[in-house]
Amino acid sequence: MQATTMPLSGKRILVTRSAGQAMSLSKKLRYLGAITIEIPTIEIRPPPDTDPIDDSIRNLSEYDWIIFTSVHAVEYFLRRMNILQVPVSALGPPRIAAIGSATSSAIERACRKPDYVPSDFLSERIATGLGELRGKRVLLPRADIASKNLPLLLRNKGASVDEIVAYETVPPRELNFDRLRVTLNSGVDIVTFTSPSTVRNFANAVGHADVGRFLSNARIVCIGPVTAKAARDLGINVNAVARPHTIDALVEAIVSDIRNL
Repeated sequence: MQATTMPLSGKRILVTRSAGQAMSLSKKLRYLGAITIEIPTIEIRPPPDTDPIDDSIRNLSEYDWIIFTSVHAVEYFLRRMNILQVPVSALGPPRIAAIGSATSSAIERACRKPDYVPSDFLSERIATGLGELRGKRVLLPRADIASKNLPLLLRNKGASVDEIVAYETVPPRELNFDRLRVTLNSGVDIVTFTSPSTVRNFANAVGHADVGRFLSNARIVCIGPVTAKAARDLGINVNAVARPHTIDALVEAIVSDIRNL
């Protein structure tokens, strides 16, 4: 592909994903000619208390459904299974729901194909797609700051839901206003946000009152409506939202946004 035909040629794009995930997005963007700057605004780490997740792993056969809402949830859940020496075959009896193609692929690589993968990542679609839940036990391993919408909807359908913290999402220690200011002042065309946490931690670093103005010279592209809402609630103008809510669709949304300028 010639440099002059690359749709993102010369565009400077800020990637705010966690350090472990930023590379995959940056690689796709650079292939299209972009110049990427990686400043993670979230850090993923194990929870300080692993007793709840360990107890759920030891009693997997008691659950009717396990819902994995992210790749991180799969990774940290499987890590604890390995530490406890519980084989992945223990994931056979419960039905498994995976939110998103990347999460589905992570589960399939580890053990088996999920029983349910919704076409949309909204809580309402997930709760409806699981079918009859009255009297069913549901395990929901996820982030410490995850939204309460999904478990509430599941309980409203009659399910008994165990919400387990599989991992923590925290701001990186090196994230600060000066670093972001220098980066934005050096010229950034596009800022990507891939979760509400990436938005909120960015805003915390620069100050909520100033975040909209701080980003006013950059195009803002979000991975989905939940992330976009978090940005708009903070006064950030969102220029494009990926549909479906995947990294490949995020890249496509960036390209489309640039072409429509």
